[in-house]
Amino acid sequence: MRIYLASKRRLAVSAIVLAVGIAVLLPATALASGRHHGGPTTWSLSGAVAPATLKGGPWTLGQGPATYGDPTSGYCDATGAVTRNPGAELFQPAYFPNVVGQGRHLRGFFDYRPKDTDEAVLAARSDDGGRTWTAEGQALESNRGQCPSDALNDDGQGHPTVLHMAGKDLLYTLSRPTADSAGSQLLVHRIDAASEHPLATLPAAEPVGTGASTKLTTAVTLPAATLPAADTSKFEIPGTVRVKTSEGVVDVRCTGATATSFTGCSGGSGTAPAGATATTYAVVPADAQATTGLLSPDGILGVLPSKDDYTVTVLYVQKQKDYFTSPTQPGACNVPYATLAKIGEGKNKAPLYGNNEDLATVRTATTHDGVHFTDRGPVNGLGDNKDAGPDATRFVSPSGTVVKNPDGTYGLFYGAGNCYDGDSDGFHYIGYATSKDGVNWKIVNGFGNPLLSADTTFPQTSPGLYYSGRIYGPQVVLGKDGKSATMVFAGYRTPKPLPKPGTVLGTDPNALYTVGAGDLATYRTILTVPLTAK
Repeated sequence: MRIYLASKRRLAVSAIVLAVGIAVLLPATALASGRHHGGPTTWSLSGAVAPATLKGGPWTLGQGPATYGDPTSGYCDATGAVTRNPGAELFQPAYFPNVVGQGRHLRGFFDYRPKDTDEAVLAARSDDGGRTWTAEGQALESNRGQCPSDALNDDGQGHPTVLHMAGKDLLYTLSRPTADSAGSQLLVHRIDAASEHPLATLPAAEPVGTGASTKLTTAVTLPAATLPAADTSKFEIPGTVRVKTSEGVVDVRCTGATATSFTGCSGGSGTAPAGATATTYAVVPADAQATTGLLSPDGILGVLPSKDDYTVTVLYVQKQKDYFTSPTQPGACNVPYATLAKIGEGKNKAPLYGNNEDLATVRTATTHDGVHFTDRGPVNGLGDNKDAGPDATRFVSPSGTVVKNPDGTYGLFYGAGNCYDGDSDGFHYIGYATSKDGVNWKIVNGFGNPLLSADTTFPQTSPGLYYSGRIYGPQVVLGKDGKSATMVFAGYRTPKPLPKPGTVLGTDPNALYTVGAGDLATYRTILTVPLTAK
């Protein structure tokens, strides 16, 4: 299989198409992305959406199969060992694809994330345009070897993006325990993106944490159900508490916490005296670096072709969590609870009623080495991040594709949403925008005429059921003629990955969907569809 990556001898940005941070070396003809004389480049679907399958790799939803009543069915076998994918199953649960290649030959890096259980980066290849993938390894797993339990979470390293520059392939990940907080940055790992096993040099397991530390207030002998502590407020619970005992630093997993104790704990060994240190995993693991200069990045949206061989300009999404604190603030989301409840979102509690009050801003930044960035400010034209209307483009997802058109303009494939999704992840529709400078954009396919969209009537037939709840992360790879393309993206059956059985969903009162305990759990599905230039 041929993976078309940028030369490792030079950046060669001026002669490449860039797909979410990975440089994809294409022949000159591939840059002619089908632009008709007299108008901008536009794209449309030229075939049916199809769910992808995965050969090998980690556990998949189809093995049990996982259902809404038993969402981790088959994850561990009778001996307590975590299972692997024995054959070919639907490619789920994985999302935030990061895909490069040419024509039908693709390589992808995916955020593998079984709900509330684990997270890892997964590499895979496809030789049929993204319909069938073969696993090529995984790394940076957060809960390696652990069977599902109430003491686990799925907050590891996600949103993978690979960038080639300065002779290096760099993998960027979002550290979820501290993500989107003031001062947070992306993690950076070095890989060989063109090798047969591109993640082989990374740790198989690499949990991350908030960096919190406290002291035990009472001596304990592990395992113990309760760990009395001075302050638990900075720990992510359910999750792992690392305790220094007579046998070294051991992991204890806890299901709950009060202000002064961790509860529902299990695991670990040895004795710890009063005053012993209890910590989380590090914010930045020992083998990783953290970027500098980005502003609370949620991920890299795309990469703009550079004007020289030494500078890379990225589009990224800054996310400020809980920016709005009152529904009366100008720009705050204020969707009625009854409306949000129709899609399984919202909370029947004043004053916010479960509205998402994050502020997401698409910005540009430049870098010379892939670690140190300089923020260049927000872009214009990709919606309005304070528009609370039902047809607004307010939230843009941190995963998309930038392509360069033959006339020098840029095209951006992106995912987006608004207040009426009840979430800031930008997953209501996949759109397309154009720009002459990468800063000032014009939406061509927006909320009213998307390339693809979620469907809150929640159809129960394929392929719509795979992305009726969420749709985002468009990765577009051009064909050799430049007039055709493959788009790989991710979808959910419902906005929440695992709604409780019995939940009634839907915006059409005549076609409501009642979630059944035996219904197949269908979330974080990788899908593909062909595109053609108009």
